Amino acid sequence: MVWLLAGLASLALIIPFAVLAESNAGERVTKRGQIDDDYYAAGGVVDIDAVVNGDVIVAGGELLIGHRIMGDVIAAGGTLKIRGAVDDDVRISGGELDIDARIGDDLVASGGSIELAATTTVGGDAFLVGGEVRVAGTISGDLKVIGGDIRLSGTVLGNVELEGGEIQILDSARIEGNLKYRSPQPAVTEARVQIGGQIDYEAGASKYGDHGFGLFFSITLALASILFYLLFPHYTVASVQRIVADPFVSFGLGFVFLVLTPLLAFFMMLIVLGLWIGLSLLALYCVALLAGLLVACFFVAERGAKLFKQDISSRSRRLISVIIAIFVLGLVQTIPLLGGLILFVLLLLGLGAGLVQLRYVYRAPSAVS
Repeated sequence: MVWLLAGLASLALIIPFAVLAESNAGERVTKRGQIDDDYYAAGGVVDIDAVVNGDVIVAGGELLIGHRIMGDVIAAGGTLKIRGAVDDDVRISGGELDIDARIGDDLVASGGSIELAATTTVGGDAFLVGGEVRVAGTISGDLKVIGGDIRLSGTVLGNVELEGGEIQILDSARIEGNLKYRSPQPAVTEARVQIGGQIDYEAGASKYGDHGFGLFFSITLALASILFYLLFPHYTVASVQRIVADPFVSFGLGFVFLVLTPLLAFFMMLIVLGLWIGLSLLALYCVALLAGLLVACFFVAERGAKLFKQDISSRSRRLISVIIAIFVLGLVQTIPLLGGLILFVLLLLGLGAGLVQLRYVYRAPSAVS
């Protein structure tokens, strides 16, 4: 998992901090024609059928990316379809991923279901994590798949490593390297399967949760940070400034809220008339924890930008910087003990600062009147 996060962080770090030439956000975003720089978009439906002479970074409910992308694609959404050609890497996460495209370099995907069509080609390695994974295309490098239900019917020119609950290798599959797999029972392998190297089978339950959660969490957290900022830009920036102005107050308030709120909620639930109050407190508690974590990510992004003397005053720059910060934090959390402690402190800072800023938001109208 460390190498994967390192790769993702390295990918993110090469994204330029320059202002994106094109950026759109809305309920429905449609883009056609040609874009001569990077392109950023977020919305309920994002439909890109264009030639993009740079990277594409998108988030939304339903995503369609087509034609030709000459850089990388980083995307997260409910459903995602990739068509046409992507000259460099693809890093995607979502509920349903449908890929029918030529990918010039590596593919990393995490989702509920992942399908690589027979016409899909991947110029580098592919790492796929999903509940249901179907691979019918051609992988020029190595293939690693972790999932509940895996079916391989395509061509892999390198080594294959599979880990899943049920594994099927169909007769159209061709593996030029070694095959290593782990599952509760041997894979269903048809007679005409071509495997050039050795076969190594390990019986046992899949470690899907341990391997895949970090990648899925990082990408979906990046999606959440984008949507959070689009909905509450001023609140996000002001909360970050609260941490900078008074970190001890933010930390202390965050700690108090973290400990006392669930105790108060459970106490209220013991009282008949307080049941719904307690449930409401728990719901708000979960929302506050997520908001606090997102504020902390923006705080790390701002500190990192200042450290490297980068200007993140624009929306596009700030969002790209927070994506970088999230993947870097993914690396940090792999450090035993220290990584968890750092993330815990950041959570308390973001939680406390968000609560303080919320107070000022609700005080503002009364102050004006």
